[in-house]
Amino acid sequence: MTAISALNGVRVLEIAHYIAGPQCCQVLADHGAEVVKIEPRTGEQGRRSGPAYGTGTDSIYFAANNRGKRSLTLDLARPEGKEVLHDLVRTADVLVTNYAAGVPEKLGFGFEDIRAINPRTVLVHITGFGRSGPKSSWVAYDGIVQAMSGLADMTGCPDGPPTIAGPFVADNVAALQGVIAVLLGLAARERTGAGQLVDAAMLDGLLPLLGHHVAAAAAGLAPTRFGAELPTSFCGLYPASDGWVYLAPVTPGMWAAFSTIVGHPEWAEHEEREPRWRLRCRPQLNPVVNDWTRSRTTREIVDICQAAGVVCGPVQSVTDVLADDHVRERGMTYEMELDSGAPATVAGPALRLEDTPARPGRRAPRLGEDDEAVLTELGYSDARVAGLRTAGITGVAS
Repeated sequence: MTAISALNGVRVLEIAHYIAGPQCCQVLADHGAEVVKIEPRTGEQGRRSGPAYGTGTDSIYFAANNRGKRSLTLDLARPEGKEVLHDLVRTADVLVTNYAAGVPEKLGFGFEDIRAINPRTVLVHITGFGRSGPKSSWVAYDGIVQAMSGLADMTGCPDGPPTIAGPFVADNVAALQGVIAVLLGLAARERTGAGQLVDAAMLDGLLPLLGHHVAAAAAGLAPTRFGAELPTSFCGLYPASDGWVYLAPVTPGMWAAFSTIVGHPEWAEHEEREPRWRLRCRPQLNPVVNDWTRSRTTREIVDICQAAGVVCGPVQSVTDVLADDHVRERGMTYEMELDSGAPATVAGPALRLEDTPARPGRRAPRLGEDDEAVLTELGYSDARVAGLRTAGITGVAS
């Protein structure tokens, strides 16, 4: 293990809000990039988004997407603010934004602006529907994109309505696509010497998430909602005496072991004689399995099945996940500090690089706390820094 992380030396400017852009840049910061978060003088909207800690002024939402960054307040609507931004671009490897299509050009950081100032800068622009196409001007929120992607139509029970996934799937997938975009842009720059514009859309990002279902729909085999029971495998959710488990005895060996566990070894014989018998007879088999699982706790079911080599796991709430010994041993929860000093538990970096590990920051930046330091590093004199603050170009709005 070295003393550096994978992206040490990479300088990122973030002009973003809510989840997709900030989460993208947080991953970059976790892995060593210097991220300067450029915010309006009132702060980006995520600072005022819930859930919040205590009196409601300490946003857990913001903290979970912005650790390890520096905060610079800047009024980009004014020429003096644009001038500061352009000076920052001269020092930047990457600029990430998830402002709506057309906004970067209006505020002076469209790709043509960036390329004229620093042709080596990679600009990643995350939007809901992309920079082109008839819906490029549409405002996008996570639920809208889930609904329009096919994901909501595929989620839920067959006889129920379409369902929006609980987590902000579209936003967070877009954030990860943004990370990939940054890395690809930097890799290409190593070969060409030039930065480029990367157009990353939330809707585009969800289509690969649907995997083979896209190909199936194109072939006329449109997927439908199937709840927790895959139509191609005997697996699904089953009730325990104290919760739920997910059972997946999908291979012949697992099915034979599971048949014995539930006291019906003849099920394995039926399946051997008639492939897919268990799928055709699932309506008759499920009540038997339900009776078996209902008479046991989730822990008992999981222990029995795992010992027999049958894939099985408990359905856990997010609270359960935080207490899971495996999650804790893997270090997937991370303790950070909110503005008030209160502790917050968030998800930690997901990737483990053995030689250049992630080193996430301990807190998100306070609004404008790095104004003076960032501007001084650009070579601005104390008088110029003070003048920008007095003119209301930088500094927290009262």
